[in-house]
Amino acid sequence: MDPITLATAAVAALAPYLGKAAEKFVGAAGDAAWEKAGELYNGLKARLTGHPAAAEALSDLAHEPADADAQAALRQALKKLAASDADFARELAALTPGAAPAGGTNFHNEIQGNVTNLTQAGSIGALHIGGKE
Repeated sequence: MDPITLATAAVAALAPYLGKAAEKFVGAAGDAAWEKAGELYNGLKARLTGHPAAAEALSDLAHEPADADAQAALRQALKKLAASDADFARELAALTPGAAPAGGTNFHNEIQGNVTNLTQAGSIGALHIGGKE
């Protein structure tokens, strides 16, 4: 998984865990996801002791989990560490809920507006819809 995607996934998993909305997160996501987010936080806290800027960014997010700037600062710190330290990237991927393994595929859909019909397909060879080939 590339460092940007990895850092984004980690922060996305941490923010609800650290926020006041944590109780709703537990109800919606279940105990396993809650435990995994806790493992991520504790793992990062331990691993970032030698990286003061990243440790401070994690602490800032813990104090203000809904703050977009705090989220961005931690994302940036994690991205830099993951890009420069392959061991850290592997550890972060292992701790991050929903992270794809190295060489895996991440897929993100965002749908807005009034969607009446939606079709999603994956692993399709040649797909032609309408018109000529």
